[in-house]
Parts: sequence; C-alpha cells; structure tokens
Amino acid sequence: MELDLNAEGDFKDLEKAKKKGLLGRLSQSFDDAIQTGRSPERTRDAVQETASTPNVGADDLALRRAKTVTAQKMVIPEGVIIEGSLTGGSDTEINGRIDGDITVEGRLFLGASALISGNVRAGSCRVEGLVDGRVECSDELDLGQNGRLNADVIAGKRIRVAGQVYGNVTTPGAVLLGQTCKVEGDLRTRSLMMEEGAMLNGRVTMRAPSQQQSQKSPKHEAKK
Repeated sequence: MELDLNAEGDFKDLEKAKKKGLLGRLSQSFDDAIQTGRSPERTRDAVQETASTPNVGADDLALRRAKTVTAQKMVIPEGVIIEGSLTGGSDTEINGRIDGDITVEGRLFLGASALISGNVRAGSCRVEGLVDGRVECSDELDLGQNGRLNADVIAGKRIRVAGQVYGNVTTPGAVLLGQTCKVEGDLRTRSLMMEEGAMLNGRVTMRAPSQQQSQKSPKHEAKK
C-alpha cells in the first residue's frame, strides 16, 4: 500500500485514525473498569509483588499486608484445644481449652466452657470458666458466679468477685465481693465492699494510695 505524502487529506485521515484508535482503547479500558467495579491497579497479586521486589520474602509481604488490616475480635470456640501459649493484640473470646499462657492487649472473655492451664495477662478480663494459673489485668477483672481462679489475682483498677478464688487478691483500686463469692486467700486493696453472704477466709490489708506510694518511693530512688 502506498501513501501520497503530498496529499494533505491523507495526513488528516491518518491523524484522525490514530486519535480514534487511542481514544477508543482508553474508552474501552474505562468501561471495563466500570463494569468490574475496580481498576486493574487495585488487584494485588502476591506472585507479581514478589517478582517485582525479589528481595522481599513471603513473611515480609504478609507483615506489610497485616499492617493495613484492621484488628478484629479473635474467638476460640468450644471444643478447640490449643497446646501452647496464645498471644493477641485484639479483643479475644475463649470458650475452648488452652494449655499454656495467654497474653491479650485488649479485653479478654473466658466463657463458661473455657479451661485455662496457665497464666493470664490482659487489659481487662471477664471470667466465667476455670483458670488454673495467675491472672493479671492492667485495668479490671470481673469473675462471674460460675468462674473459678486457682491462683493469685491482680488488677490495676478494680476487681469484682462473684465466683471462687483460691489465691491472694491484690489491687490498688477497689474490690467488690458479691454475695455468692468465696475467697480463700489474703486481700490487699484500697477499698473493700462485701455483700451479705460473701465468704472471705484470709487477712485483709487496707492501704491508702499515699501509703502505697511511700513504700514504692525507696525502690524508685534506688534505681535513680
């Protein structure tokens, strides 16, 4: 096929054809994006990502993606048995059995069927099951009527007990012993409230915040 370079009309037709083809392709790509509801750039392919960055391993890629995912509640259903420690940063609900320590930064709920053989640490905790280990909460601890703790209990602000505790109970805040509770151990707190029917077999030590601070001050001075 020959083109007459001196023909001005042919040049115009050629330019129109080029523009039409380019705009047509862009229009088709835009229509495809509308139909699929997302552009091709939004689709993430692990193979392509690792291929474009050969020095990034699968673990690093998973970590990058995990940082962009909002933490959700973790649930361990009844009948599940975990042999080993459990650590989580989000709120956690456990209805199964854990043979190991538990560390949760958020709120922890131990259902009536929960059986924990290990120490428990959480921001706040509600216990309806059995814990055969030390329980420590930075905020509050709530022991339900059917809950049972077979070790010492520590909370940063408040402890409410309606079940059974076989160990010492300590908090710089307040302790509420419900009418159905039974505590076999010493109790250290700033304030104590006992409902009629509550059982406490142990020594009670009441200390004001100023007294607690004065006892801690020598340690802080020694560190300095």
